Amino acid sequence: MASYIIKNIPFEDSKMASSIPVKEKKLMEVKVGELPGWILMRDFTPKGIAGAFQRGYYRYYNKYINVKEGGVAGISMVLVAYVLFNYCHSYKELTHERLHKYH
Repeated sequence: MASYIIKNIPFEDSKMASSIPVKEKKLMEVKVGELPGWILMRDFTPKGIAGAFQRGYYRYYNKYINVKEGGVAGISMVLVAYVLFNYCHSYKELTHERLHKYH
């Protein structure tokens, strides 16, 4: 196992075991082999799911809405998600009308 120095920061090979417990890792830090164990450690109670939605909302709000010089990116993402959700919700009715002959 080799150690390298990248910009004065010691870097160990990825073959070394991580010192962070799997439960505390973020999804993007979890390796494919650790994914089933990571999913099983999540809190799927109603309180845990509500907390996850709350954290996601605050993260989105602080990143795109609550900024000094905001743009249209935050609001446009919400509008695009709304349009896609409604399109998926009414897809069955839209395809039903498309297949009818009107003569």
